Amino acid sequence: MISDALKLFAKMFLAFTVLITVFLYLLAIVLGPALFYFTPEGLTASTVHFSALKIWFLNIPVSVPIGLDVGALFFGLWSIFILSFVAAWKLRENFHQTIKESVVQPTRKLFSSSLFAMPILNSMTLLAVIAINSFQEAGGIPTGTPPMQGEPFLDFFDFAYFAVVEEVGFRLIPIGAFLIIYLFLTKKREVTFSLSQKIKLFFTAILFPDNAKRMVGAKTVNEHGVRSGISVGEWGMVLFTAIVFGLAHFNPGVSWEIGKVSSATVAGLVLGLSYLLYGIQASIIMHWFFNVYSDTFFLLSELHPAAASFANGTVIFNVILGILGWSAAAILVFRRLVRGIEKRGENRQSQTTSSLQISPQ
Repeated sequence: MISDALKLFAKMFLAFTVLITVFLYLLAIVLGPALFYFTPEGLTASTVHFSALKIWFLNIPVSVPIGLDVGALFFGLWSIFILSFVAAWKLRENFHQTIKESVVQPTRKLFSSSLFAMPILNSMTLLAVIAINSFQEAGGIPTGTPPMQGEPFLDFFDFAYFAVVEEVGFRLIPIGAFLIIYLFLTKKREVTFSLSQKIKLFFTAILFPDNAKRMVGAKTVNEHGVRSGISVGEWGMVLFTAIVFGLAHFNPGVSWEIGKVSSATVAGLVLGLSYLLYGIQASIIMHWFFNVYSDTFFLLSELHPAAASFANGTVIFNVILGILGWSAAAILVFRRLVRGIEKRGENRQSQTTSSLQISPQ
């Protein structure tokens, strides 16, 4: 009875915490364009013109000769963020339904909803990055600082721009291209596709890898878990892109130092896995969380200093959530280890008992 009551309380607390976090996410989504388009400082920044756009394929920069104002680009970037949240809310497992059934559903089932899972994954990854950077700094390995222009709204735009462009260049194109080739080559022979179905598979493989696997009859993460649902080739691509992502952040003497490589690699690993598990919307939301979420509230505090406490509070809240997430994960791992040891002990005892038994004459 006590165990059941604790499980019920834990689920209710989890659902409540996720709801608060998602509310703060949506508040930042509304606040970002409000600051950019309805303040004098934001409007001034929005008139800055770019004669060309810089994008990346892995660590290779490519200049695209398209001239746009910052205001138009920011609108496009924020539209992508909004669409990512809509996709995370509606696809696979509806967020509203997940919250509604959170008390009766198994905990693992709750994490089938990407919007339910992202607050926990984001905060745990944030805590891991902070821990890595702090440990390295204590050992004399510098992390460095983010690349800044010195103008808050242009820096805010840059962080939003990198959140989208880096997901395209480090996740969507390289891992997506691998998935297209892999799924078309490994699909079951008895599964035949029309031209329209092949086109659908092509785009689904890029945007929602797990759904594409289901289309060709391959093992999915949703049904078989991370161990069986992710192939060796996918693991290889995720690790490769994560390492390149980490190296791309090394810009000594200018911004990020050598210590950033390791923490960015870990973040890249989680971003890649989020992409495989849930789709491109999940990795974009996570990158938005790291680059833009807290900065939205700190940008507000630049204009209204009274909001500084609230901005700092959001960071503290996410750190606490990360601590709780890692603590829960450690408890689950410990319980699984204990059960494994107990089961092996029972098996040995059973074998010993069987060997001591005297067969009937």
